[in-house]
Amino acid sequence: MSRTQIDADPRLPLTLRNGSATFLIALASLMMANLAPFIITALDSLGFDAVASGNILTWALLASAVVGLGTGRIASGRLRRPLAIAGLIIAVVAFGAAALVPATPVIVTGLIVGGAGVGAAISTSGAAIAALRNPNRISATSGLVNRALITVILAVIPLIGITQGSVFGTLALISLVGLALAVWLPNAPEHAAPVDVTQSLQIAEPRRITIAGIAILFLFPIWGTSEDAIWTMAPVLGDALGIDEQSLGFTLSLSAAGGILGMLIAAVIGNRFGRAWPLAIALVIGGALKIWTGVTADPVTFAVLIIAVSSIYAFAFALFIATAAGLDARGRWSGPLLGAYLVGSSFAPLIGGVLIEGIGIAPFTLITGIVSFVVIVPMVFVARVSTGAERALARSAARDAEPVSA
Repeated sequence: MSRTQIDADPRLPLTLRNGSATFLIALASLMMANLAPFIITALDSLGFDAVASGNILTWALLASAVVGLGTGRIASGRLRRPLAIAGLIIAVVAFGAAALVPATPVIVTGLIVGGAGVGAAISTSGAAIAALRNPNRISATSGLVNRALITVILAVIPLIGITQGSVFGTLALISLVGLALAVWLPNAPEHAAPVDVTQSLQIAEPRRITIAGIAILFLFPIWGTSEDAIWTMAPVLGDALGIDEQSLGFTLSLSAAGGILGMLIAAVIGNRFGRAWPLAIALVIGGALKIWTGVTADPVTFAVLIIAVSSIYAFAFALFIATAAGLDARGRWSGPLLGAYLVGSSFAPLIGGVLIEGIGIAPFTLITGIVSFVVIVPMVFVARVSTGAERALARSAARDAEPVSA
């Protein structure tokens, strides 16, 4: 009996070691973005005004994004683990200094340098996802672990107190955990490129894979910016409907739970329905929901819509990552993808604020919805190429595998 394509899949099976390393390093890489409100609060308590605090956080996030983009190719090669270790060492030292030293230059430098450090973690964790089998399920599971742990961390920090030590110390601690696990990051499989592509899998020829990879590096941050703009402007949208802070806070908490549900659904579905149709459906529904948030006059409807938007966003987010991971098992495209996403995410509050002030809430949500519709056609193409690349890789590996006796 010869090997099946599944048996010959060069991607690695998920284990406790490679899974914990991939998922927790991903958590460390995105922790600063997730703790953004607490970072602003901590900086305010140290005497920084709102503008200065926002600028510091923006520069720190941009440092992560730039390093994540710049190290994507390194992360897809043999230096993946050394890159993660080096970046996380820098992050631990820089965030630790920001947490312990009550000096303005040290705090500002620590946050920005620490952001650059976790930028390396962004690219290595993204590339590592591509090395594991069933990218749909792996990317969703990574997001599920991320959101579950973030929910716990966001609940614990206020109980301790939102201070320089608790917030910046958390960044250092999570980076330290990622550093301890970095030696378990999965390397790129030896047989990582579908060299021999059959005529039936012409969709996955190398030129198409390259075009699809470049396309997703542009499309993902554009879509992500539209989603993050809705999220960051939710207080403004809620205030226009007379929703008080307590009710809005409860709504946003439920939105986080909705995000967990979206990731869970993506993890359970796995690659059962491919990527193109599930992603297209999610983009259509998500775009319609975003537009609806700006035209409803009912506070309860608005709350339900925000929760639904968060759920669909999480589901689509997992499929974007899986699509990039499926294009290349080395992580050539999934490595820099989150760095690209953070570039757009860094400017989402600014873009949202400018649009609402300039043209109003309804036109703002209309634009964010249109963005989802615009990326549907190109992303369906990218998703089809991604699925084809996986099939071509498995077929190529099966062809090279020696027969195994029954």
